[in-house]
Amino acid sequence: MRRDIVKRRVGPALYEAMEPGDQIMAGALAMTGPSPAWEMLLTLPALAGSVAGAAGLFSNFSPPQPLGPVLVFVPFLFAWPLQFRRKPVFVAVTQRQFICYGMSRFGHEPSRLLFSAPLAAVRVTNLGGRMSVWGSVKYYGPGVDGRSLRLNGSRRWRKDLNEVVVALQAGGAAVDGMPPSRPPLQPGLPVGTDTPA
Repeated sequence: MRRDIVKRRVGPALYEAMEPGDQIMAGALAMTGPSPAWEMLLTLPALAGSVAGAAGLFSNFSPPQPLGPVLVFVPFLFAWPLQFRRKPVFVAVTQRQFICYGMSRFGHEPSRLLFSAPLAAVRVTNLGGRMSVWGSVKYYGPGVDGRSLRLNGSRRWRKDLNEVVVALQAGGAAVDGMPPSRPPLQPGLPVGTDTPA
């Protein structure tokens, strides 16, 4: 789904969670849960098993191999639970707070406010991208019961997730893994736009 549509859908929900007079600095759609790299590592043997199984079906020279179905289904048994741990959220940085809003899996409609935290209480670790497709940060602060919340941004949202980290740092949140010399974002950009008009 297009970024501008998602931002337009979540905008009213974010404005309800914001304090009066506050402005949105940056926002991004992310997936919570383990790194997508784990899922890809588990899926590769399944793909190899599919290829091996297909090769066995079309070959008259080799006897049927039970290894193909094992390579296909066993990795999916481990990868499938990761899908249930991964949930879409929209994170936004305002001039005063960090907001995390739960989104529906299909249609990316805002479902419920998960938490909002003052910027001074927020700490994130910029994990960068161990894969070219995904970028990740870990959030520590109010709303996660003393644990951390991993936020994974896909290639389409990775720039937006980087802007969230920059806006957090500019707003006074503690940001690990990023040099402090980044320029602050221009305040007051609506969620539905990428650049000022």
